[in-house]
Amino acid sequence: MPYRYLLFVLVLFPLLILSSTTQAAEFTVPLGGGDRLDVQVTEGHGDGPLFVWLINQYGERRGVDDLASRLAARGATVWQVDLLKSLLLQRDNETVRALQGDPVAALLQAAADSGLGPVVVIACDRMSVPLLRGLRTWQEGAADMSAVAGGVLFFPNLFRGTPVAGEDPELMGITGATTLPVAVMQPELGTHRLRLAELLETLHRAGSPAYGWLIPGMRDYYLFHTESPDSGVFEGFGGEVPPDVRAVLDETPARLMAAARLLTATPRPERMGALDPDADRSIATAYGLVERPAEPAPGYDLLDARGERHTLEESLGRVTLVNFWATWCPPCVHEIPSMNRLAAAYHEDEFAIVSINFQEDAAHILAFMDEVQVDFPVLMDVDGAVSARWRVFALPSSFLLDARGRVRYSVNTAIEWDTEEVRAVIDRLRSEE
Repeated sequence: MPYRYLLFVLVLFPLLILSSTTQAAEFTVPLGGGDRLDVQVTEGHGDGPLFVWLINQYGERRGVDDLASRLAARGATVWQVDLLKSLLLQRDNETVRALQGDPVAALLQAAADSGLGPVVVIACDRMSVPLLRGLRTWQEGAADMSAVAGGVLFFPNLFRGTPVAGEDPELMGITGATTLPVAVMQPELGTHRLRLAELLETLHRAGSPAYGWLIPGMRDYYLFHTESPDSGVFEGFGGEVPPDVRAVLDETPARLMAAARLLTATPRPERMGALDPDADRSIATAYGLVERPAEPAPGYDLLDARGERHTLEESLGRVTLVNFWATWCPPCVHEIPSMNRLAAAYHEDEFAIVSINFQEDAAHILAFMDEVQVDFPVLMDVDGAVSARWRVFALPSSFLLDARGRVRYSVNTAIEWDTEEVRAVIDRLRSEE
């Protein structure tokens, strides 16, 4: 019988963290070829679960250290492992997606042999790919399938890579070959929120009893809000932690303990899923302007930050750049000045820029515009539905439309917009009858 997925919205009361002495220690898990994994241990005094936490690809661990202490106060033990650092690998997306399951499987077997448990492995973002591969590799040689309860994925990115803007992303093949239990912690305002159903359905078809837990009001990477992040990538998450984020961080240990109980109680699969090696390889990202088949744009009917309504029909008769972005996205902000200069180079009857903000409110956008000059309207996609119709995968994503309202080019990263190359494309589209 196919599994039905459950979408949980957990609303937990503020938690009192019980005082408990924890101790940090380290040990290594040997791998073949002389490699080893360095494991940092935060140990609680109790018989709680063993959480094996795979550190994110950027090496940021301050938020995890705090959560590890809070989990230890509840009796759990936490093993933190930075796979990329231990294996001396480069910190980039391609490296993470290429990581195979053997190191994680060795780690899981060490956890299973420790006598602690139940064992739950945790990862976020792209590190979810080696997590699932590790579960499957461990499963291949496991004598006791109940020794590992399953995995918890925070805002997972299980896609093969960033597709051409306007095209659907493809899930890594391991997603459709996972049969052990998985819990997905998906932020309500996260980039891939509207793809959660597809992810869960893929896991269920494979045979995994997967669960989806919605985290209200949060965006991706909310776990890494700290006063002083380790990595410059998370500089925007530094400073005083917002009260709503602090409340959710305080609730996270209870969520993880609940997830451990749920995964432990979930029946183990009796078979492994078939894995297509070709589908489990990443795809190359296409950068810059990419020409697209001339197809009608999906359209929009949105209010801008000042309350004025805009539709795609307003752009007919002129070339239009439709840009999807957010204020919390540094590359998005970086390209605004070049977009201002590009808009100033044309008469408004010839060329227009329409900016569509992803899930931020008017007050926040207007405050941003008081500090950063934006010379074009900023429309509000408050629920992300328009972004989904345009198949926006990453921010920023942009689309060049001809005078008939058809998508002709797209860009899935930030670029400098006031270049000769871009202007040549716009001029060619303007010259078409």
